[in-house]
Amino acid sequence: MTVKILEDSYKLPCSKYSETLISKDDGKLFDRKIWRVKDVARFLNCSVGHIYNLAADEKIPKKKKGGLLYFIPNEILDWILAGGKYE
Repeated sequence: MTVKILEDSYKLPCSKYSETLISKDDGKLFDRKIWRVKDVARFLNCSVGHIYNLAADEKIPKKKKGGLLYFIPNEILDWILAGGKYE
């Protein structure tokens, strides 16, 4: 099913991406309205440390409250579709 993403247009709705994640996490990742660092790392298939580095360098969209990092799934998807550029 992952190969199917590459064949489709890169501008797919969020629901289309969540369908492809079913094999990874039973489709529950996009059911959450807020992600933590480990969720973003799982989605991007990278380490938690890398997500902390991106957040510290202000390279990834994030929210910070009470010393904790939070991420909005749609903002992460938009960030990826924009080529990983965050302003």
